Amino acid sequence: MGETAGGKNRRKRKSRGPVGEHLVMSELLRRGFDAQLSNHEEHVVLVRAGDSALKAVQVRTVYSTPWYVRCASFAKRSDQVTVFVLLGAERMGPARFFVAKNGDLVSRVRQPPTWKAFGLIDVKSVENYEDNLDLLR
Repeated sequence: MGETAGGKNRRKRKSRGPVGEHLVMSELLRRGFDAQLSNHEEHVVLVRAGDSALKAVQVRTVYSTPWYVRCASFAKRSDQVTVFVLLGAERMGPARFFVAKNGDLVSRVRQPPTWKAFGLIDVKSVENYEDNLDLLR
């Protein structure tokens, strides 16, 4: 990501590991969903509600906003559901979950003029989708 964002070599954000995925899985299990980590894709949780088929859900996790995203993912995968996880470090509170379809956010992705493939999503863009986990039903 560093070499294409702004055309300069920049440090990548430190990986959060599977923290966000595990938090999302725990919250989904608590709410009666069946959830498991994908064996094939990083940052993906497989979710099932009742007898429905497994649905792949993208998970994006940060300690402080914005979330960095690939613009093409939002344009090409408009039906894909993404869970944006904001870990509690900013407010020293619990993690916050924002659940939305990519198509609902495509117009809210900010793309600096020098960035070719990546964009930013800030918390104001997703605040209406907080705790919207029922979207996965």
